[in-house]
Amino acid sequence: MSLKFEKKPYFMPVFFGGEDEHGINDTSLHSPADINVISLTYETDREVLEGMIPECYELLEPYVNIKFCEFFGCSWLAGKGYTLINISCPVHFKGERDDMDGDLVLTMFENHPDPIIGGRDSMGYAKYYAEIPLIENLDGKFSCKASAWGKPFLEMTVDTNIKASEEDIEEIKRVEGRSKGKFQYKYIPKVREKDEPYEANYCTPDCAYPVVLPAFEKPEDYPYELGASESEWGMGSIKWTATDWEDWPHGWRFGAGLAKLQPKRIIATRHFTYKDPGVYYTCYILR
Repeated sequence: MSLKFEKKPYFMPVFFGGEDEHGINDTSLHSPADINVISLTYETDREVLEGMIPECYELLEPYVNIKFCEFFGCSWLAGKGYTLINISCPVHFKGERDDMDGDLVLTMFENHPDPIIGGRDSMGYAKYYAEIPLIENLDGKFSCKASAWGKPFLEMTVDTNIKASEEDIEEIKRVEGRSKGKFQYKYIPKVREKDEPYEANYCTPDCAYPVVLPAFEKPEDYPYELGASESEWGMGSIKWTATDWEDWPHGWRFGAGLAKLQPKRIIATRHFTYKDPGVYYTCYILR
């Protein structure tokens, strides 16, 4: 008897069946996790940033936002946790059906394969592995870094003792407040046909389309409390280190590309905590 594919989620390797033990209607999977976040937003070169964005999206402000996040007690991970770096910019999508602002996730680094594979294979998140230690905090000065094969490619500080201007804080609130969700661009390369040359492998997509994960809207019967702490605003610094093939054989272009997004000015930073519901099944293709 051969493997029969049913109408349920499958992830490679598919030989052991699809997801059915924990379905999307299991509310226990969506009890909120505790998230600790430091965030930095800076202005970069518009032309460089626009050159990285698919034409279906329009860059709004030439801002890059970086969030280091520590996830604790994730119900969908059986209570486990992980660390994450979300790197995004504000864009607009206007299609035949959808017309909205959102945050385009340029890349998302995580330190465990479970969240990487889930978000990458299903929703099309641009996820990749990195070594991400826990955030350090000394008297309101936070520091963090990310490495690949032991080589740091990102270092960031957030100092809540140095206050950002009210004008810049309001600018961040304005940009973040209009976002309707996280945008991605799902892309999976295609394997060549037998009679095609070897060079054709992986050079065209099996799928390539924009996706959105809408901002969570709490249902009336949602049984859990959500919320966020007051933001501690501040200033900070960021350092990108370009990588090459010897440093990071498969992902070197990520480090090299991000290093092109040099800051013209730091707009503001902040530290906050919040409750995340872990609801990821509401994503859909943008049209």
